[in-house]
Amino acid sequence: MIVKILNKLSLHLRKFGTDARGGVNVEAMIFLPFLLATIVATMAFYDAFRKDSLGDKATFTISDMLSRETNYITPVYVDSAKSLFTFLTGSSDAESTLRVSVVSYNGRDDRYEIEWSQVRGAHAQPLTDSDLINAQAMLPVMVNAEQLIVVDSFLNYEWPIDLGFEDHVMNSRVFTRPRFAPQLVWLGN
Repeated sequence: MIVKILNKLSLHLRKFGTDARGGVNVEAMIFLPFLLATIVATMAFYDAFRKDSLGDKATFTISDMLSRETNYITPVYVDSAKSLFTFLTGSSDAESTLRVSVVSYNGRDDRYEIEWSQVRGAHAQPLTDSDLINAQAMLPVMVNAEQLIVVDSFLNYEWPIDLGFEDHVMNSRVFTRPRFAPQLVWLGN
């Protein structure tokens, strides 16, 4: 009797193991959550890289705009540059910070010096000479008395979904030499 039951059970298990009806549906139901999670994570990473790229391009635009300037730079000019940066990145005013600095090189003392530095936003402070001493290895090689425009941008990024990463501030730094005038002069307080 037990042998008969075991034989029947064995026959049904073999049939079940070789039956392919509905197999695709079961596999799809198992695989679908992984596929959807991968698509959502890909979209989130794409958004992060897109926002970082927008910040880089906007920083290059502001730097190029300043390098072509032949007039004095005023507080209104820097405010307008910050507004342009905010527009180009599609961020709010509170999410972004723009720092514009002019650095010169003193060849006699072999050191970089701040001519002026202006910040619009909450993520940074104006550059100081001591900041340049710490960052001297990152600055380009310059000739004596040459000036360099340094534009730093900071942009908040909040992940659209929770992937286990913390929200952070993306930053870009662009160095540009003045193009049409030998210097970029600040006219303000």
